[in-house]
Amino acid sequence: MSFLGGQRSFLNLLFEVVLIAVGVFLALWANNWHENREHRAQAKAALRNFASEMEANRQATQRNRPYHETLARELVQFLRSTEPPSEERFNKEVRFEGVRSVIYEHTAWDLALATQALSYLKPELAFDISKVYTQQNAFQTLENSFLASAFTPASMSSNNPKGLATAMVVYLADVNQLEPTILQLYDKVIPEVNSALSH
Repeated sequence: MSFLGGQRSFLNLLFEVVLIAVGVFLALWANNWHENREHRAQAKAALRNFASEMEANRQATQRNRPYHETLARELVQFLRSTEPPSEERFNKEVRFEGVRSVIYEHTAWDLALATQALSYLKPELAFDISKVYTQQNAFQTLENSFLASAFTPASMSSNNPKGLATAMVVYLADVNQLEPTILQLYDKVIPEVNSALSH
């Protein structure tokens, strides 16, 4: 009797251990499934944000391309002329409508970093998106530096626009190299983001 009773209590104990193990396994599996589902939802939201934000930044960059190219040509012609540089001649020969710098949106990037949603994307896609925002940041730094140094009270009070025109030619040379590079990145990465969204 005691042998059978001992065998039953061992079987009961074994059964309880198996039930507990299965329960723990199912709880962990459910937790992992829930986390993965949450991560997929965060990744999808980040991709939607990236797609719309990069598209807005691309359109803003494209809007400025013709103006920057034309302005660079007009400034070079103004500086090459044998006539003395004057404000009147500058206003007549150069259609200057401001620098037209792009204020690149980066809220999607900041949010993806804050929520760690970037880590839920495929590494290759996250790398390509990072390259876009790095390039935008570098361009924004160039724009800010030029604006801070070129448009000072001393430069604006001068009646001779040659100094400002020369600085703008150098600046626009960089702009007219960087903008096409950024547009190429958009043309590569935006379809990648849209493709990841559709799967």
